[in-house]
Amino acid sequence: MKFKSITYTVGKFFCGACLMLVAGLVASCSDDDKIDVNTPYDPSQPVVITGFTPESGGYQEQIIVKGQNFGNDKSIVGLTIGGKKAVIVSVLADKLYAYIPASAFSKEEETPDGKLCTGEIELTITDKDGNARTAKAQKLFKYTPKKVVGTLCGYQNENDSQGEVWGSFDIAAGFSAEGCMAFDPLFPDRLYIAYDRGDGFIAMLDLENRVVSRMMSATKFQSKRLRNIAFSLDGKYMLVSTDRDDQGLKSPSVWIVSRRGDGSFDEGSQCQPLVSYKQCNGVAVHPKNGEVYFNSYENGQLFRMELEDYLAATSGETVEGEEPKVWTGYLEDGAFRELFKIMDPSYEFQITIHPTGDYAYLTVINRHYILRTDYDWNKKEFTTPYIVAGSNGQTGWEDAVGGNARVDRPYQGVFVKNPKYVEEGRSDEYDYYFCDNKNFCVRYLTPDGLVRTYAGRAPSTNGNIWGTEDGDLRQQARFRDVSGIAYDEKRDRFYVLDNNNRRVRTIGMESSDMITVNPTPDEGDSPSEDNGGEENQE
Repeated sequence: MKFKSITYTVGKFFCGACLMLVAGLVASCSDDDKIDVNTPYDPSQPVVITGFTPESGGYQEQIIVKGQNFGNDKSIVGLTIGGKKAVIVSVLADKLYAYIPASAFSKEEETPDGKLCTGEIELTITDKDGNARTAKAQKLFKYTPKKVVGTLCGYQNENDSQGEVWGSFDIAAGFSAEGCMAFDPLFPDRLYIAYDRGDGFIAMLDLENRVVSRMMSATKFQSKRLRNIAFSLDGKYMLVSTDRDDQGLKSPSVWIVSRRGDGSFDEGSQCQPLVSYKQCNGVAVHPKNGEVYFNSYENGQLFRMELEDYLAATSGETVEGEEPKVWTGYLEDGAFRELFKIMDPSYEFQITIHPTGDYAYLTVINRHYILRTDYDWNKKEFTTPYIVAGSNGQTGWEDAVGGNARVDRPYQGVFVKNPKYVEEGRSDEYDYYFCDNKNFCVRYLTPDGLVRTYAGRAPSTNGNIWGTEDGDLRQQARFRDVSGIAYDEKRDRFYVLDNNNRRVRTIGMESSDMITVNPTPDEGDSPSEDNGGEENQE
């Protein structure tokens, strides 16, 4: 028995799978000539699921559901796996073929063999009069999670007029400017975002309670650009860098914010300038010794200061026979000192220190390269930097080693321990993941100097490498103008500020608390939301 070929346009990723699966379905049909597979659905008869194959699988893999009275019109048939809608390719009277949807499970449990994710298979057929019959499989489907890009919160309406909405992740909106992320070291379920604009603010994402709140406005920092957040070694103080030049060399560069009695930060938190210079792009704290590093756009300087000097000067304590200490935070008064200048003055760069404190990366945003500066443990300071990835002023997208790699406006980065390196006994166990802003993706830099693309830039039929698609890291996921990134070690999950898409995205293993908003394969490889923008060209 034979049936007509199924026309199903889904893009290159699905084509091969479609051909194989349709062929398998045809072969299966040929095994049983007693059943007229073209028999239409009979509303007077029950719908029955007798089985499915395979019994386990993951996102975008194939599944065949077998049974009785499915009909031959897929437009009236609905299939869910674990409560998620599956894309149906073809329906015959006794079987249907579909793709397994993302996160196709409703239950997670720990077993001696690891986490078991299962979901119920449910088939619904609705006739022309709106009457529906439902059938459920007796067995549960075993879902195999994989790493995917998801959406934590945020959205963009047609006119980009959604504004700022605070509250549950389900309704939150307003992630509309470049910014940098930081986890609270004393409250690891609190993730902060500092927005880089004069009317910006610091937002808090409560990952445990799944709510977003506006924590501190930019008015607390004299309504200047907020560049990034760091914390003192003991976690008692938040440090916020501000980019300004309104008071010359006495423009506040880094602010120190004290916690409230309950450990929180808000508009009522004590806040004052820590150090002042001009045009600061970032601040970082050494993870072992606790000294503070910050920079200036002016001449590409990196500065060093001792937080203990500030705390001693502002404690109110005096030493008999000595003049009371006065803290101005100015270079001229010895509050800090210059270590070096990078090769490109008047360009922005972020500072990310390795967890061991052995070195730091200086990500030069608008000159498109990454510097490394090694730490002198005797002098307790960083030394003259050198390029480890990208090339001065050269944009592009190229996964390669060192100076052969090409990036386009690299922004915030974070070090993440690689279990493979630990097993191999490597001296450096960390990869460096960073937002490649105008390449619309997340990439990583290995200790060996190799740059690779981790997530984003999925294949497309319309030529766009940006979009809002969730799903497979490289085959489906897309971003737009990403800037902030943070890593949640507890959940083994990245959080990415996808600011042009007005969203906070996730990268990690599928779980029941992750939202995925994938276009379904039967919609084709349709153009993604491009928000009216165009690719960056310099």
